[in-house]
Amino acid sequence: MPDKNDSNKPARLRKRSLRPLKASVSPVGLLTSYDRERMFQLMQRYYDVITEQQFLSDLSKKDSVILLRDNRSDTIQGFSTLMKVRIEIDGRSLRAVFSGDTVIEKDYWGSRALGIAFLRYMFIEKLKSPFSPLYWLLITKGYKTYLMMANNFAEHYPRFERETPACVKRILDAFYSTLYGDCYDPETGRIERAGDATHLRPGIAAISNALTDSNPRIAFFQRANPGWQNGAELACIARMTVFMPFYYAAKVFLKDRVLKPLRRFSRFALSLPKERDRNPQ
Repeated sequence: MPDKNDSNKPARLRKRSLRPLKASVSPVGLLTSYDRERMFQLMQRYYDVITEQQFLSDLSKKDSVILLRDNRSDTIQGFSTLMKVRIEIDGRSLRAVFSGDTVIEKDYWGSRALGIAFLRYMFIEKLKSPFSPLYWLLITKGYKTYLMMANNFAEHYPRFERETPACVKRILDAFYSTLYGDCYDPETGRIERAGDATHLRPGIAAISNALTDSNPRIAFFQRANPGWQNGAELACIARMTVFMPFYYAAKVFLKDRVLKPLRRFSRFALSLPKERDRNPQ
């Protein structure tokens, strides 16, 4: 578990002191009772209006789960459930991987463990039938989940840059109508259930004006899913390609090996005294 004094440290220092997460994929049927209990504890910590019976019932419908464990204590600190889905459109079979409940302990936000494990899982699924389309289906109650898709998949919808093409919209509607029936509204692209719905606890992944002003993807999520605080979910779709792992690796390399050093150098250069400060008249 995280150090009990971590909460007193500045966010920058907490991030540096985090122990890494290790990811593994487990069939749902092989989860232990302790695994299920810990997963429900994490859901309760970050979501309101959820019961253990509801959580376990939903979990039983999934195929696999990505478990994120602290590298030292082996305690589950996050997870994401997965389910394979198939539909037919005009006699053509389409396949997808649906992401269900996803949560990560706040002390580990920013870890890439889930993204890498999920991309590996999708790559393996893609290689099973490399010439047929493979889609990722993601429902988002909060902007952080939406950014997992928007920041990492080149072909994803809905998005702020352009309207969803009619051919993609048809596929998206077919998948989500199969999964959610009348709870899915093709007009809004959202899943909204009658009565109280599971939603993020107040203050979790809150959207401020500063966020929407600085990030057009967050601003778009807010517009596309204005009821997210009440449990409305935005239905999203992305297309997996065999090139995605290389795209992701190149992106990480650019960010860590090029952009971060440049930013550090820029901050260093700006901190240097100006010539006139070194040589006062």
